[in-house]
Amino acid sequence: MLKLAFRTLPLFAVIVGFAMALGAYMNYSGVRGAYFDLIASRMTMVLDDVATNVESAVSVGIQPSEQTLLPTLLARLTVADPLIRSIDVLTPDGEVLFTSAPGGTNAPANSKNAFRLARTVKNDFGASVAKLVVYYDRQAPSERIDKLGASILSDALPAGILAALAGSLAALLVLRRLHRRADRAVNANGVDVIDVVEREIDALSADRAS
Repeated sequence: MLKLAFRTLPLFAVIVGFAMALGAYMNYSGVRGAYFDLIASRMTMVLDDVATNVESAVSVGIQPSEQTLLPTLLARLTVADPLIRSIDVLTPDGEVLFTSAPGGTNAPANSKNAFRLARTVKNDFGASVAKLVVYYDRQAPSERIDKLGASILSDALPAGILAALAGSLAALLVLRRLHRRADRAVNANGVDVIDVVEREIDALSADRAS
């Protein structure tokens, strides 16, 4: 029984530990995805706000390059959200018309270590008149989610160890019960076999005597 336990319990503990680790990773992965999706949704709303202003002006004949109030709007939206590095308004060919980046930094400089989200603005005829791009910080959200991952790991590690120990103990108890039942079954079967053999011997002796 002890040999069976020594062979079975380590494997059982590994399986329980793996299950706990997988659960912790799935939890972290789900929270991470939801967190970044939430940020992306917020940035999409920012682009929607800018797009609404650009489309409204275009509908009355003011082209994006002539919309002089756009820089003020871009600056206000950028200040309102600390994650935003810049919001750029580009021509369909990719030329920067307006940007909220300090000093009018062009788009490639803002894309370093930053997420990028873009949207096309069209006129009433469905033709592209401008492209909106928002660059928002990658490092700060990544650091926050990494801290969460470390917290989940610190909680999951002792929980996994306890679960493995508790599971191994439960498996050991089950093995002991099964071993006892097997012993009783073997002993019971052993008595029956002996009785059968004795009866057969007695029957053969009786036949010979007759």
